[in-house]
Amino acid sequence: MSVYDHYRGHEREFVDLVLNWIDHVEATYTFKLTDFLDPREQQITRELVGTKCALFFEGGFEGAERQRALIAPDYYELDANDFDIAIYRIHYPTKFVELSHRQVTGTLLNVGLKRGKFGDVVIQDQIVQFAVAEDVASYIEVNVERAGKTKIRLSRVELEDQLKIKEQEWQEELGFVSSLRFDTVVSEVLGFSRQKAQSLIKQGESKVNYKIVEDPSFMLEEGDLLSLRGTGRVKLTAILGSTKRDRIKLQYGLLKG
Repeated sequence: MSVYDHYRGHEREFVDLVLNWIDHVEATYTFKLTDFLDPREQQITRELVGTKCALFFEGGFEGAERQRALIAPDYYELDANDFDIAIYRIHYPTKFVELSHRQVTGTLLNVGLKRGKFGDVVIQDQIVQFAVAEDVASYIEVNVERAGKTKIRLSRVELEDQLKIKEQEWQEELGFVSSLRFDTVVSEVLGFSRQKAQSLIKQGESKVNYKIVEDPSFMLEEGDLLSLRGTGRVKLTAILGSTKRDRIKLQYGLLKG
């Protein structure tokens, strides 16, 4: 059985990338530091690295969702500075403007950063911080001056002033679906009509495992994380078999808040 048989077709490119990282570490006896990976990419990296090399993750914030991976020879002694992560705070007129995660992410992408070059955006009580790879830190200091139409200022955040990410609370539910099609599952777990679910998906308003999926017939699997803009997240924690009427029983989590 090929290693690719364990992954979806669109994940093959990332699988190849991880295999190349492992080969590099094994051939050169040096470590490989990646860009920020989403949780699905982290999972694939863990599965492929296995016991071949040492593997470490860090996202800058305690409990960060997006993290950099460091793959190293198994005897490697980790130094916290190896991850090369800088944390910045955005200063803005809080009395007149409210910044959202989407606005901050858009601001960083609009100055030419690739998504892998910055990690989580954390907003608490109007304090906005984000993690970024050290190799682009000086670039954003020069180029990030506005969020939308609002003039902003950046400052580095010391370790003791970094925000802590609140632990996510999932509400466990059970449901029954006729198939594992994306639109069918969305319709069931979020209470949408099938037509509305298809419309949201086709408009690029939804993701599976952090990647936009615009095909309503996309087949879901156990462990998938679904997100629809404006409605929150759904995690398919278990597929519990079929009923006598060929309905599929699902266990899933709804992200609170």
